[in-house]
Amino acid sequence: MCVRGNPCFRGVDVLLTSQWPADVTRNDPKQVKLTVNTSTELVSWLVMKLKPRYHVSGLEGVYYERSPFRAPNLGDHDTTINLVTRFVGLARVKNPKKEKWIYALGLPPLDTMKLHTLLQKTTDETDCPFDFAELEQKIFNNKKKSQTPCQYFYDTSAPVEGQAGPRAKKMKIEFDQSKCWFCLASPSVEKHLIITVASSTYLALAKGGIVDEHFLICPIQHYQNSLGQPQEVAQEIEKFKQALRKFYARNGQVPVFFERNYKTSHMQLQVVPVPKEVAKELKASFIDEAGAHGLKLELLGSNSRLDQVLQANVPYFTVELPDGVVLYTKIKGVFPLNFAREVLVTAPILNCPLKVDWRSSVLGKDCEKELVEKLRADFEPFDFTND
Repeated sequence: MCVRGNPCFRGVDVLLTSQWPADVTRNDPKQVKLTVNTSTELVSWLVMKLKPRYHVSGLEGVYYERSPFRAPNLGDHDTTINLVTRFVGLARVKNPKKEKWIYALGLPPLDTMKLHTLLQKTTDETDCPFDFAELEQKIFNNKKKSQTPCQYFYDTSAPVEGQAGPRAKKMKIEFDQSKCWFCLASPSVEKHLIITVASSTYLALAKGGIVDEHFLICPIQHYQNSLGQPQEVAQEIEKFKQALRKFYARNGQVPVFFERNYKTSHMQLQVVPVPKEVAKELKASFIDEAGAHGLKLELLGSNSRLDQVLQANVPYFTVELPDGVVLYTKIKGVFPLNFAREVLVTAPILNCPLKVDWRSSVLGKDCEKELVEKLRADFEPFDFTND
């Protein structure tokens, strides 16, 4: 099973292996006295990657049911959620001690369960018995490296060789704006995706959008995020937001606006319409999904602004819901790049899980051109740039 880069993979229900995972008894408060002869680090590594809800092994020939544990999130490419894993070692059939050799499970499939149910903690839950960095080194002779590549304007990678500590000088990463996908003056921008252009900003079709009317609002000039742009740009973005609210309302939809200031070089405010009747599910869905990744979304106070709680030179994620509620988080370490899409494609919202990764949703260029022509015509009555 290849799960790396598969954005639809969330974990598995049951993992069956012959050998036991090495160190599985570690951190188990039960007083267990077992002699484990055929365990392997490779199975431990597999458990951390797959995060099975149940893991059953039989080669040791002894019965052991471990206290449940959760394997932590492993970084940007880990799309699994923090499921509880229950390990069961089974004895041999007709063993003289009459230890348990068969195990019955009534298990609803992972993809049919609500997220808050999967994340519910148990009273006997323990720390994970495995150390991923240790396993990687033992199995692949890999030393632990920073899981976060450099960003364009600020660097969260490891210190430069020969330097250490919080005061160590960071490498400065130069960014070539001529290669920016979102600067209108750049030869790299895909101009056929543009819906309309204002004085300081433009509206474009999102490449690989979740739905046909998935848009991007971007500044024409090169600004990395919404907190670091001039007031006239911010005001024009608000005009686009108001126009899109009216545009979506014609079909009984409302917009979700979100921005990820992490591993991006040019500010993009993504806009996805959802049916008005599911809007009430959004806040809980975003908070639950954040919890599944070990993150916490904060609620922006009604009298506060984002620039009062966030800094332009610090990675962050923010989402504005249809009722005006704004959630945000400061990104420390790794962050799932498809986070907002993971929420929006779920069954309670848009129910299109195969569209969680934009790359799997990209249309051919001719189809993109045809769609943009239609959207330009549809948006024209709401386009303030025509005033």
